[in-house]
Amino acid sequence: MKKIAILAVLAAMVLGFAASASAVDLDAKGQFQFQMNIMDNTGSLIPNDKTTNNSNSEDDLNFWFRARTEFRFIANENLWAVLYTEYKNRLGDAHRNYSQTGPTALDAGANDEGLYVKRAYLQYRFPGTEVLTSAGIMSINLPGAAAGSMILGDADLGTFQVETPITDQIALAGAFVRVEDASNGDVGTANTNNKDELDIFYAAAPITIDGLSATPYFAYSLIGKNTTAVAGLQGPAGNALNKDATAWWLGTTFTLDMFDPIVFNADIVYGAVDANQKRNDRSGLLFDASLAYTGLDFVQPKLVFAYTTGEDDKTDNGSERLPVVSNDWAFGTTYFGGSALTSADMDSNEQVGFWTIGLSLEKISFFDKLSHDIHVLYVQGTNDKDLVNSAAKYAAMTNITANGDFLTSEDHVFEVDFNTNYQIYDELAAIVEFGYVDVDLDKGVWEDGAGQNVDFDPSLKFAIGLVYKF
Repeated sequence: MKKIAILAVLAAMVLGFAASASAVDLDAKGQFQFQMNIMDNTGSLIPNDKTTNNSNSEDDLNFWFRARTEFRFIANENLWAVLYTEYKNRLGDAHRNYSQTGPTALDAGANDEGLYVKRAYLQYRFPGTEVLTSAGIMSINLPGAAAGSMILGDADLGTFQVETPITDQIALAGAFVRVEDASNGDVGTANTNNKDELDIFYAAAPITIDGLSATPYFAYSLIGKNTTAVAGLQGPAGNALNKDATAWWLGTTFTLDMFDPIVFNADIVYGAVDANQKRNDRSGLLFDASLAYTGLDFVQPKLVFAYTTGEDDKTDNGSERLPVVSNDWAFGTTYFGGSALTSADMDSNEQVGFWTIGLSLEKISFFDKLSHDIHVLYVQGTNDKDLVNSAAKYAAMTNITANGDFLTSEDHVFEVDFNTNYQIYDELAAIVEFGYVDVDLDKGVWEDGAGQNVDFDPSLKFAIGLVYKF
């Protein structure tokens, strides 16, 4: 009944807006998606332990339905508002009649079920100018040319942002983003101020000239000591903050297409967390690049490479990994995410500290409306093996686990993805994805440190879906 009531309210809102203001044009677009996922030993890797049969403790087969609809209320070319709803359900879920108010901040996991407002915001241009102002709940993405943003990407968060062109080649954008504010009051326990806010301020300057574009940017964050969404900002020991902290990132994207059909994309960013205690500091670097050839009708080959700094063998000096708020970075479509169907696959905010090289063959097509993508990746860890090679050290870690997300210099991953897209109609696609990931963790490092079997079975993904976009 709650779900029916929410549907009725949303329908009344849409019809009410359309009927009450004849000067407002209503535009709708969205996506309906139905899929079957067979996923074995993914998400959180399970050791192949025949004595406890852990490798059989997963629910491998699931069916999902998701509907996203974006209603755009347009007053004129300079003023509009957007209401973006989402319904998501795992078929047969015991909570299928449950309708929630929406996912929590940064929570884009597979368990966000129900009907809720995903985004709601207004946008307008200041009269007589090209200055565009946006306010509300929007999808927030820091720049990322080669593979998305590892710092903050595809996160539905509250924001106020302004952007404007300066010349035909240069623009400016600035924003305030509230990532988290868990309590609507400022009083915590014992009448103390509950400092649970995580805010980000950022500025970017997109530059575009013939054959070359770049977006340098800077972001600065205020981190309340009681903030909970800080796993990707912590040191290897994951100590709680005893005072407020700050973080900052400085980076740029780079795209070179003056030699088209050869296209080069790259990103470089350095970030740091400055906390009251040295053990809670964190700083690191990301560099990634892709080189694609787009001049063939039947295939687009692309070489990819990425490097992120990893932890050293100490915990009292903080972390040497890039600070992460919401990771949306991906090469391939399984280990790092990037799938068109499955939600997050195996990626996480703590999947930092690696280098990878790979080859993608994209848009392979010999028949009309049928195309394939193939991705092959090799991933090697850059985290010091001595950080986790004893039980005592490993026991002190609160955000590092032996599940294949955290890779030392002795660990590696091999991935192969084969994906197929058949365009039944212009608006309707049938998608099939197959992913194979073999995680090889060094036994001498992890079995001594983690004290458990790390002889993993390969991870497999087989997903079939119908996607209708309108």
